[in-house]
Amino acid sequence: MSQGNPNKAIARRYFHEIMNQANKDSAYEILSEDFVFTLPTHPEPFHGPDGFLGLVNMLHSAFPDFYIDPQDMVASGDWVATRWVGGGTHVGGPLLTVKGNLEATGNYFQIDGMTWHTIKDGKITESIGHEDTLGLMMQLGVIPAPEIVEETTPEQNEALAMRYFQDIMSEGKLEVIEEILAPNFAFIIPTQPEPITGYEAFKGFVMYLRNAFPDIQFTALRHMSEGNKVASRWQITGTHLGEFLGAPATGNKIKDFGIDIFTIRHGKIVSVHVNENDFGLMQQLGVIPA
Repeated sequence: MSQGNPNKAIARRYFHEIMNQANKDSAYEILSEDFVFTLPTHPEPFHGPDGFLGLVNMLHSAFPDFYIDPQDMVASGDWVATRWVGGGTHVGGPLLTVKGNLEATGNYFQIDGMTWHTIKDGKITESIGHEDTLGLMMQLGVIPAPEIVEETTPEQNEALAMRYFQDIMSEGKLEVIEEILAPNFAFIIPTQPEPITGYEAFKGFVMYLRNAFPDIQFTALRHMSEGNKVASRWQITGTHLGEFLGAPATGNKIKDFGIDIFTIRHGKIVSVHVNENDFGLMQQLGVIPA
């Protein structure tokens, strides 16, 4: 995905300068005079830069800390589609909703959404938004949210995380993967272009990691739990004896640190989000000069 696409740059300005900053000059610069914004939950479209700024200002009035953060962009021809995350705290003015004006609740919300832009001659002519309106209404208390019943205790969840580090990552017991991970398990880490999903794909990743560092050891330094989440800070040590992320074996001893967040449902781990000192690791492998 090319980040240099000029239409992507315009779409990013739409989110950062107009949606987040309510910048009037930017709206007149990158929105066409006949710009149209539509959202399925609003019966009437918003027309032109002024009409759209009215909506944006209403959002910032209702949510003084309102933000919208683009995650993924796909561009082709005159179109850019963006997946985003947005949120804010309802401590300001009323929010215009399909259920009428909603006065400040004091609640915080965060939802996912997508926007489809049409861009011609450097101007956005159309913006079609889709968002998790149901989640928004639930988080603001307009619609009752379903009660979530925790099926495992924090202690049980932390024990699952410990087995993940010790049995799977440190000892390479592949049979434990199907025992403690859900079938739709997802492993998300910045060094992999896409999430690693499912049993076979994750077994392949573990074998790849252990081929690169046969003596790898994960040590959990601290844990904390809340609801069905476990956060763990960890340390790894090992010897680089096989190819890893394009770096041929060096024989170097490595030491790295990271943080994982586990999500657990029905007694099994459904996802692990990972972030580590990947820059420092690649320095230890000689890929990047120290």
